Amino acid sequence: MFSTTLWLTALALEGLLLLRGFQGNLAKHYPIFYLYLASITLRDVFLLTINYLWQNEYAYAYWYSEYLIVVLGCGVVWEVYRIALSRFPGAARMARNVIAFLFIFSVSRLLVKAWNSPNWIPGRTTLETERDLRMVQMALLVGLIAMLSYYAIPLRRNLKGIMYGFTGFVSMTVLHLTFGAYLRVRYPNVWPYVLSITYLFVVLLWCGTLWSYAPAPEMEIDSRLETNYQILASATKKQLRAAHSHLLKAVRS
Repeated sequence: MFSTTLWLTALALEGLLLLRGFQGNLAKHYPIFYLYLASITLRDVFLLTINYLWQNEYAYAYWYSEYLIVVLGCGVVWEVYRIALSRFPGAARMARNVIAFLFIFSVSRLLVKAWNSPNWIPGRTTLETERDLRMVQMALLVGLIAMLSYYAIPLRRNLKGIMYGFTGFVSMTVLHLTFGAYLRVRYPNVWPYVLSITYLFVVLLWCGTLWSYAPAPEMEIDSRLETNYQILASATKKQLRAAHSHLLKAVRS
């Protein structure tokens, strides 16, 4: 009963967030995030229906729909980076390339693993996929927060809410997927509700920070970030040229 109450409360708040997002034109500024939120809302309605009408099919419906949510979560991370680093084109370009590489590498590795597995189980395979991708998301978001703090880059209230809320939820999801089996046995009366309660607090945070559109704060552009990017890019190019030269010599010999 308590879990259903948490579920319905989160669903109502998601609907309110979507309504405010379209009323205040926030969806125009954060399209991937609102696509993610809309997908979660529709999925919650779908799973509630399945849970009450066809309980035996609930597990399959949950795990198959989880693929879409995880992929869209990767899109949210990409959007956060794009907007947060919009004033630093060099660093933003490098970040986009790193994000794309990490996500494609993770998905490809897991797809190959699933293809070669003689006993493919949707729940277990999706759990491993989600855990690995959520770990990548968490690392990227924590890294972005550290970089923004180091260079003292201010963010608009809306983006802060998305970034901190999503980071908190992803971090708790990683903990749940990694140690959930142990913690469920250790704290049977508490742990099954922890992730749902965490998500409820995240949605409340989003309601507070995404109630209306907040423009980007004025700031003096700190050239250190772009300078450091140029230094890193130059060093990387030199290393690639050196590696290419050694490879040619090895082939010719």
